[in-house]
Amino acid sequence: MYISLQHLEELCREEPHKVIRSEIRYGLTGWTSLHDAPAPYNVHLIYIVREEENLSEYPLLPGMHLLILASEHADFDKIGARIPQDINALILASHNHHPFLMRMQEFFDHTLATGLFSHSLLDILSFEGGIQEMVDHAFQILENPIFVFDSSFKLIAANWTEAERHEIGMEMIQNNGFSQFEFSLANKNHIHERIKKSDMPLLVHHEELGYEQMIVAIDTMRDLGHIVIDAVNRPFNSMDKKALWVLKKNIDQQMKKDEFIRNSKGFHYENFLKDLLDEKIAIGKLFMNRMQYVGVAFTGNMYCIVVEIARSSCTVNPYRIRNEFERTFPDCKTLMYNGQIVILLHTPKNKLLTKDQIQAASGICTKNRLYAGMSNCFPDIIRFAEYYRQSLRAIELGIASTTQPNLFLYEEFFLDHMKNIFLQKESAATFCHPKMKFLLDYDNAHRSNLAYTLYMFLLYERNIGAAADAMNMHRSSVTYRLKKIYSLIGNHFENAKTRHYLIISYELNKPENN
Repeated sequence: MYISLQHLEELCREEPHKVIRSEIRYGLTGWTSLHDAPAPYNVHLIYIVREEENLSEYPLLPGMHLLILASEHADFDKIGARIPQDINALILASHNHHPFLMRMQEFFDHTLATGLFSHSLLDILSFEGGIQEMVDHAFQILENPIFVFDSSFKLIAANWTEAERHEIGMEMIQNNGFSQFEFSLANKNHIHERIKKSDMPLLVHHEELGYEQMIVAIDTMRDLGHIVIDAVNRPFNSMDKKALWVLKKNIDQQMKKDEFIRNSKGFHYENFLKDLLDEKIAIGKLFMNRMQYVGVAFTGNMYCIVVEIARSSCTVNPYRIRNEFERTFPDCKTLMYNGQIVILLHTPKNKLLTKDQIQAASGICTKNRLYAGMSNCFPDIIRFAEYYRQSLRAIELGIASTTQPNLFLYEEFFLDHMKNIFLQKESAATFCHPKMKFLLDYDNAHRSNLAYTLYMFLLYERNIGAAADAMNMHRSSVTYRLKKIYSLIGNHFENAKTRHYLIISYELNKPENN
């Protein structure tokens, strides 16, 4: 860990002091008395000297550090004038310097210990030691029991022997996670919500427990869980927060590494598809070489399905979902991307997905209570990112119409997408066909449904029977309404463009939009 003169200045911020810095600075690893120190001196030590000492008698090195202990009412300018320009110095004025020296010693001890701790955790991370080994090692520094919980509050690692020594720790081990008591504590004063938003550990005191806890989220961007330390063996000190921060960063990396190994099957195409989604691949010779490296042919018609795991109200096992899609569609490609499951379906060039195939994909989603979207088909893999975004759009539009988990097909919501884009720049009323506008105004004034009747009549290809069935009305009732419509705006609907204009006008201006 890097210790600078600025850190020591922070330790004496409430006492009179002055800092003199040269252009040459080095990190500090310890301190000693200048009077007793052997030459040559070390630029990585801070040397302590009294203000009355004659600095010219010492072979000072450029860039070295001095802590000058001065009397309570010392003249900082006078002392500073005696310090060579290439020396870093902290002048401290006090009638009793002992408390500061004790704080400085404690700071060096804890900071250097934290540095060694960080290095040892990196070794554990590099050599596959795992989270449990990190937690066991961290106890040597923190000296209080540590508990690591995943996002579902399940206990995944702890100092088991230490935890069993107090009642709450024993209960968490027996429950393999939070009990109702711990949940009530987490919800008190929105503590858990505060923890999820803070990158640094928070100190929490629960009167119910009788001791302090230090808690930190493993990752504030994704809910991976959190770490708790109970101060049952000793009170927390100033360096515990830094040590816990170092621990949580290493556990975060271990979790992400485990997730990558678990979710990545090691196929070349996975990184290739991720590069496409990240738009890192340029079209040309390099792209063709990359295709050969992947060793997978992306031909025929393709569909992109995206499963948004985070939207699910229940726990989702991504590996099992991927396997289920791969069993149902043997030629599909699957990968994890941004916490989502992405599935690439293939059909021969002259074919589209059948109704049965779409129902099979939908069945996987509804059975597992998944929110997913499927794009239109596309023949060119280089456009994968575009159709991935189309799948996400299908989910957004689908959820706007129903909150039930399902596979939402973009082709069923394309008109909603067009409406959203159109209405960002234009008014729906100004676009509306005059005849449809007339019927909408008439309905509003007379509490009728003539506009909707005309819309359904045109939507079902001017088939009165089909429109009546779709509206759950008797054929004669629809016929009566159509006669009324003809009397108001005429019955000239032979032109296909006119019919399309009327249909879209109603879609944009139907009463539920207002």
